[in-house]
Amino acid sequence: MVLLVLSTLVAAPRAPAQAQGLTSLNFSMSSHNFDGMLVWIAQDKHLFEKYGLSVNIIEFQGGAKGVVAMAAGEVPIGSIGATDIINARSRGIPLQMIAGVINKFAFDFMVAKNVTSPAQLKGTKGAISSFGGSSDFAIRYALTTLGINPQEVTLLQVGDETARLAALQSGQIQFTVLSAGIDLVAFDLGFKPLLKLYALDQPFAQSGVGVNTAWANTHPTVVNSFLRAIVAAMVFVKNPLNIAAALALIHKYLPMRDDQLKQGFEIYRDRFFSVYPLVSVPGMEFILHERKITQPVTDFYDNSYVQSLQNANFAATAGTP
Repeated sequence: MVLLVLSTLVAAPRAPAQAQGLTSLNFSMSSHNFDGMLVWIAQDKHLFEKYGLSVNIIEFQGGAKGVVAMAAGEVPIGSIGATDIINARSRGIPLQMIAGVINKFAFDFMVAKNVTSPAQLKGTKGAISSFGGSSDFAIRYALTTLGINPQEVTLLQVGDETARLAALQSGQIQFTVLSAGIDLVAFDLGFKPLLKLYALDQPFAQSGVGVNTAWANTHPTVVNSFLRAIVAAMVFVKNPLNIAAALALIHKYLPMRDDQLKQGFEIYRDRFFSVYPLVSVPGMEFILHERKITQPVTDFYDNSYVQSLQNANFAATAGTP
C-alpha cells in the first residue's frame, strides 16, 4: 500500500511551491461525495489563496490510503473519517482529527431489490470502501441494529460510492451504504434503504479534517489558514443568497440531476454542517466504545484550532469573494 500511495503522489499534479507568495500544501480527500463540497468551494472561490495557501487536492480511494500518505508526511492534512484516524492513532501513528465536518451518520443502508427483511441478509455480500473506514463502521452498525451479526455476511472492499452502487446493480453484492444525496441516484434505480442511518440520533464522528500532528505542531499558521478557508466556505454554503452559485460549483464535481443535487446540498447544509466544525466528542467516544479502544478520547482529536476561530467570531468577517 505504501508503494501504491507513493506512486499516486508522484503522478499527482503538484501545486507550485510558494506560488505568488502562497504556501504550498498537499491535501488528501478519501471520498468523492457531498462531504467534499467545502473543499471544492474553498478551492474554486479562491478562499485558500485568500488565507495564504496554494492547495493541491489529491484524491484517494478509501481512508486507509489517505492514512498512509498522511503518516508519511507527504500529504500532512486531509479530509478523512474519524474511524481511520482512530485506527491509526491507536497503533501509534501520530494523527488527529482537528475538525468535525460530519458529526452523525450520513448514510443510507441500501439493499438489493429482492431484500425486504433483515433476515434475508444472512449469508450475503456487502460492499464497503475499505476495512476500518467509515463505510465499514456504518455497515457493521447497521447490521447490528437490524439484528444481524456482521460475521454472518461477507464484506468486500469495492471502492467509492459509484463503484458500490454499480456492484449493487450488477448483483455482485446485496447491500451497501450510500451517503445522503448520492442515495438519490439509487432511489431512481428502484433501490430502497432498509435503514436510514442519518435519521438516527446517534452521534458519530463520520468525517472531517485530520492532520499529521508532528507536522501540525510545526505549522500551526498553515493549519489555521486552512481552517479559516473551510469556515469561510461554510459561511458561503449557509448563506441563502449563494444557493445557485454553490449548486453550479458542486455540479462540476458531482454531475447529478439538478433536483438530486439540490436535495443533497440541502441535507448537508441543514442536517450536517455547522459554521464552526468542532469534532464531536460523543461521536469519537462512540467509535472508541464500539472498537473497544480504551485510550483517552483526548488522544484522538484537537478542537483548539476551530475553537480559537469561534472565540474570535471569525465567521462574522469571513465573507467570500
